[in-house]
Amino acid sequence: MSTTIDEMRWKAVVARDARANGQFWSCVRTTGVYCLPSCAGRPKRENVIFAARRADAERAGFRPCKRCRPDRFVSGNLSERLGAIDWSRVTTDLNQNGSASLGRILNDSECADLIDNYDTPERYRSTVHMRRHSFGEGEYKYFSYPLPPLVAELRTKLYAVIVPVARAWMGQKYPADHADYRRQCKAKEQTRPTPLILKYGPGDYNRLHQDLYGDEVFPIQIAILLSQPGKDFDGGEFVMTEQSPRKQSRAMVAPLEKGFAIAFAVNERPKEGARGTYKVKMRHGVSEIRSGARYCLGIIFHDANG
Repeated sequence: MSTTIDEMRWKAVVARDARANGQFWSCVRTTGVYCLPSCAGRPKRENVIFAARRADAERAGFRPCKRCRPDRFVSGNLSERLGAIDWSRVTTDLNQNGSASLGRILNDSECADLIDNYDTPERYRSTVHMRRHSFGEGEYKYFSYPLPPLVAELRTKLYAVIVPVARAWMGQKYPADHADYRRQCKAKEQTRPTPLILKYGPGDYNRLHQDLYGDEVFPIQIAILLSQPGKDFDGGEFVMTEQSPRKQSRAMVAPLEKGFAIAFAVNERPKEGARGTYKVKMRHGVSEIRSGARYCLGIIFHDANG
């Protein structure tokens, strides 16, 4: 059975059949890359194995092909997209660096819809102009409840897959369901939604900060870039700093593309040292936009007070 399936897959690769994209991934042993079936490359059959999921290919040590960019390919519903992520790798990256790429989880249409509705006032509870609060330059808007369906689904489903890391980090039992976690926030008088969209233009930037909105803090949050670097805007790199005790800060730049998501520490995260585990402070921000417009969706899991 498996041989027959693999040969059908190989026929799709030979035909560069785009209809097979997302159904499987072809992994080339000699180059160490995995590709879409429609990739223009011409590997030899004896060098190719197949993976049913992108996460399986990455777990086996293959990296995305730079020609067909399988990491940019998105298909299926949100549950299927999140299910294709290698969460063991995400956990390792979060533990080692305080951040982890989730790959592309939103398609072009979903990104465009969020941007197009930025000026729809009934979707938001407030607008923050960064200069007024010395946060930087630019602005952002907090969604109101009920959240738009896509934002609500992202928040609920991302929480469900990231909560095991949060429990390990903080040594406490966060509930498995986000609705239960919101009730936990409500018990501490934090009831205002925190998911937001940030908008930057030329000369705008976001100072290093932490998104803390009360005593109840979920330790990990998500940012999803909605615009394409080099096309929609230039500059605007997502930056993070890590402050360890008795050390100077470490700066990190996270490369993002349209629809790509990154998970990262909100405030503190544990780090292994020679004398055991200690806590390091994390902050994040955005460098100056040189040209164009940059939009980003932020998914914060705890609600805000006030």
